[in-house]
Amino acid sequence: MKKSVGILSGLAVAIAVVTTAGAWYTGKQLPAELEQSIARGNAELQKALVGTGGTMTIELVSLEQHLFTSQAQYRLKANDLRLNEGEPVSFEVGVNDHIEHGPFPWSRVKVLKLLPVMAVSNSQLQKDDTTAPWFAAASDKSPVVGQVTLGYGGGVQSDIQLAPVKLDEGDGNVMDFGGMQLLLKGDKEGKDLEIHGESQRLDMTLVGDDHPPVKLQMSGFKMGGELGKSDHDMLYLGHLDLYLANLQATLGPKQEVLVLKGLEQNSLSTAEGKDRVGGRVEYKVSDITYAGRQVGSGQMVMSMKSINMAAAQALLEWYQSKLPELQAAAAQGEGQMAPQMTPEEEAKVKADLQKLLADKPQFALEELSFKTANGQSRFNLSMDFANPTSFDLPPDQLIKQLVSRLQSKLTVSKAMVSDLTTLQALLDGQTDAQAIAMQSSQAGEMLGVMALQSGMATVEGNDVVSSLNYADGMVDFNGKKMPVEEFVMMMSAQLAVLSPQG
Repeated sequence: MKKSVGILSGLAVAIAVVTTAGAWYTGKQLPAELEQSIARGNAELQKALVGTGGTMTIELVSLEQHLFTSQAQYRLKANDLRLNEGEPVSFEVGVNDHIEHGPFPWSRVKVLKLLPVMAVSNSQLQKDDTTAPWFAAASDKSPVVGQVTLGYGGGVQSDIQLAPVKLDEGDGNVMDFGGMQLLLKGDKEGKDLEIHGESQRLDMTLVGDDHPPVKLQMSGFKMGGELGKSDHDMLYLGHLDLYLANLQATLGPKQEVLVLKGLEQNSLSTAEGKDRVGGRVEYKVSDITYAGRQVGSGQMVMSMKSINMAAAQALLEWYQSKLPELQAAAAQGEGQMAPQMTPEEEAKVKADLQKLLADKPQFALEELSFKTANGQSRFNLSMDFANPTSFDLPPDQLIKQLVSRLQSKLTVSKAMVSDLTTLQALLDGQTDAQAIAMQSSQAGEMLGVMALQSGMATVEGNDVVSSLNYADGMVDFNGKKMPVEEFVMMMSAQLAVLSPQG
């Protein structure tokens, strides 16, 4: 027994020595780690805010060090941020950070997380005049709390908690947010990131003199993905998936309810060799109802291939630099005017476009579909691009050189048209079931007749189909081949007939 007690006592002493030595080492490393972390954070903020017309910086206000813990204070400053078409926003908020030194921070030991780590940061907003309304909305708790664990190997794990918040402006405008948890795992340089997030509820009521009340209820939000920074700094590759179980909107003069269930966004981007990237994104809604009546479901899938990363990043940075100019023009009612460019800028943009087009990028709307109880309609489109000899060519010649191939197909289900016609009749208050059935059946058949008479489509069974294929200056439209110039003239004539003036 004495031997066992001696062994345990020796082990306890050894652990105490290691813990103390590790804590001392962490304390010595801490100032340099904080300095590097703040520098990286400011660099990332600068990139993220390009185009907002303002700046945001993080600075270390104070650092009080002890053997096992340290206390840090930061200040986040934002100046003249133009986040929308409103006035620029400026603010300052403080953050308190309680840092536990490794290798065995107490917050981990007490939940039996015994893997040695360098430090654990526990941060939350300071309560001041700026943040006091946020604290009040969060029942006097910190609206944002974060715990960041830094491993000795450079790994970083973050647990960010957004507190439940309720805002009531007293005029009918209300927001009730159930809170959110965001888990991040990666490296301290931000090159690799694994992300998981979850939020149970967000309810909003919006009132105004110019519209009926709008009530929004969202529940069951989840997100997850793995991303890695490419060789080109602003581009991350990998997958990111978003899911919302339920979205309910009450709107309009009759305060009718629109319900969307099973909303998804699934995106994937991958490297194609060293210099190019491809991507795919899916949007889905599994069930739509309106005013208590079934509507259907929908899906959209888009993809890109052979995108030159360096050229795409350069064009993105240029566009972001012009955003303040475009937003200012929009605020003054000047619409979407083209940004002003110096001759040097114009030459640079054209060079980047040529570099992008030299890799022959491809774009595809793989599927745009809508399904009702008895039918489904689809549309797809794919385009291959090429590098024109010059951007100063006449528009018709430029387009012929710019688009090397185009394929599209539209399939409209007559049964789907009938379903939507029935829905519209019921929403309009019609009650004669036989009249509704006849009207709906006629709507689907009439679509087929009009398509055949106009020559814009063909009828294949219960579907109205229109197809277009273009390559090498020739167009195949619903099986009829013609030069692109003849196709343009034909479409112009058809549009003239269909227009109200026609």
